[in-house]
Amino acid sequence: MFGASTRFRKHSASCDTAEVSLYMAGDIEHAKQVIRLYCKNNPTCVTVTPTTFIYRGGEEAGFVVAFRNYPRFPSARGSLEVKARELAEMLREALGQKSYMIVAESGTTWSTEEND
Repeated sequence: MFGASTRFRKHSASCDTAEVSLYMAGDIEHAKQVIRLYCKNNPTCVTVTPTTFIYRGGEEAGFVVAFRNYPRFPSARGSLEVKARELAEMLREALGQKSYMIVAESGTTWSTEEND
């Protein structure tokens, strides 16, 4: 595939370390479709990991979206939290979920839309 004359250049970059995690119940495959669109429109790199929420009265399948300050798309610390909230609202609507949780260095936020 690569001939003897193929050369690769090495690149490296660094940035401040920051991580924000978004937790939500729902279908991970549907979530990944929404996340791909978000990342396309907002240069971002995230990881998506399946998880299980076990709580008093039951359990639900869900996922964790981890935002990391990636040197290819560096962000100010606070902007990762803003991105997590933006994506969380998109996911909440697309997946028909009522709540999500965001865990960041600044604290943990739980957001819910309960019917009156």
